[in-house]
Amino acid sequence: MAKPTVDNFHRIPGANRIALSSELAEEIKDRFDVVRENRFQLFLLAAGLRKQHLNKKTGEYAPEFQGWYEKHKMDAVFGQLPNFTKYASAGDVIDYVDRHTSNPEKYLKRLPVSPSALYEISQILTDKNGKDAFNVCLHFTAKRKSLDEPKSEWTTRYPAIIRPQTTGAIVRNWRRQWNDPPPPRVKRTDKRTLPLATITVSGELFDFDRKTGDKLGCVDLPAVEKLLKELSKHFTDKNALQFRLADSMDYLTEGYFKRKEAADPAGGI
Repeated sequence: MAKPTVDNFHRIPGANRIALSSELAEEIKDRFDVVRENRFQLFLLAAGLRKQHLNKKTGEYAPEFQGWYEKHKMDAVFGQLPNFTKYASAGDVIDYVDRHTSNPEKYLKRLPVSPSALYEISQILTDKNGKDAFNVCLHFTAKRKSLDEPKSEWTTRYPAIIRPQTTGAIVRNWRRQWNDPPPPRVKRTDKRTLPLATITVSGELFDFDRKTGDKLGCVDLPAVEKLLKELSKHFTDKNALQFRLADSMDYLTEGYFKRKEAADPAGGI
């Protein structure tokens, strides 16, 4: 069938229009393919703009680019410049898959379309052994016991971290454990159950501007991760029998990205 075009009305279709059929399934898939390709091209345009106009030494965009960005109200599409940078990073992932995988058409279909998920995936490539880890993550979820564990000893399981259904939260949680592998579990009855202290974080962690997608509030996720990392330094093998640090980073990360994606101005592109 022909590729779908944009309808000139925006109303919920009637029963006849959405009768369960092979034709309806094909139309939905075709429309999704159009959305995917449009998003990927948008991300690639952002990546090209960043490559052309970002000063790598200062980390600042050229004045003429900033003027163009403001004049044409690009913040209505990307949000503020820091958020634009994340769209550009998503484009870097698409470009890498197209240039450096054995079957680009196959592996491009394994990428999610969410800009936040693609941004987190782009961060895999910046890590040590990033390209090796990226290629493994196209097929599996990889684990390692330590940062210096050789690739031959990494363990893998399904599903892959890089897959259409993945979210920014899933990838970020995986990267957190990949870059800071948890200590091996000791098989014993855990008696470390008495409450010692409570540490909470401001609910403003989840606050985003619903018009621009910009982060609001007094705290952002990197600050939470940094504090937890500092706290973790006090829990070592020497006091492992006495004390245990249990965190809620999976919950916080999932909630953070859920609200971030909901506020993303390009979420409907």
